[in-house]
Amino acid sequence: MKSKKVLMSVILASLFFVCNKSGKANTLREKPKLLAENTASAQETVRNMLADSIDLSKLPFNEKELAAFPVFNPPADIVPLNKPLTRDFDRLFFPTREGMVPVEGKVYKAFLTSVTGKEWSLPYFEKSYKDLITAAGGMLIFQGRVPQKELDRIKDEATYFGEEGSIDYTNNLVKVYAIRRKEGDHIFVQISGYSAGGSIQILQLPKADKSSN
Repeated sequence: MKSKKVLMSVILASLFFVCNKSGKANTLREKPKLLAENTASAQETVRNMLADSIDLSKLPFNEKELAAFPVFNPPADIVPLNKPLTRDFDRLFFPTREGMVPVEGKVYKAFLTSVTGKEWSLPYFEKSYKDLITAAGGMLIFQGRVPQKELDRIKDEATYFGEEGSIDYTNNLVKVYAIRRKEGDHIFVQISGYSAGGSIQILQLPKADKSSN
C-alpha cells in the first residue's frame, strides 16, 4: 500500500512538472505577441487622445476635401461684428465632461451678429453651424455650461478670455464639435449664443509629422 502511495506521488509530481514547463513555454511564446499588441494599442490610443481627455477614437475619420482654414464661413445673413481674430498658433480651452482641456493649433475667433435689417435668431445660428459642421464630417462631442469653479482653475492659463470671440461659459450653453482627420489635423469648433448674437471659435491641429513615426 505504501509503495502505491509513493508511486502516485511520483506520477503527480511528474505531471505538475510537465504542465508547469508547458505553461512557461506558452507564456514565453506569447509574451512578444502580447507586447507587440499592447504597444500598437498604446500608440493608437495616443494618436486618438488630445491633451488630457478629448478622446476621438469613437469618431469616424473624415476624408472629405475641406475649405481652407477657418473651413467654415458664417452662414447666410450672419456676419462678424468686428474683425475676426486669426492666429497661426495659439492655445484654446475646450469644455469636456472631464473639464476644460487645452488644445493648440491654428485659431479663428469671432463675435457674430445678423446682417443689417435682419433680426437675430439663436436657433438659426445654432442649426446653420450644425448643418455646416456635420456635412463636413463633424460630430457634437459636448453640450452644456461650465462651472465657475472650473473657469477659476484655468484662469491663469486662459489669458485670452475677453478677446474677440470669447464665450460666456457660465451663463450660455456651449456646443463643441470635432472633425477627426487621418493626417492628425483634427478640427474643433465651439459655438455659443444668446439673445443678441453669438461666438465661434475654430481650432485646427497641425498635420502629424510622418518623419517622426
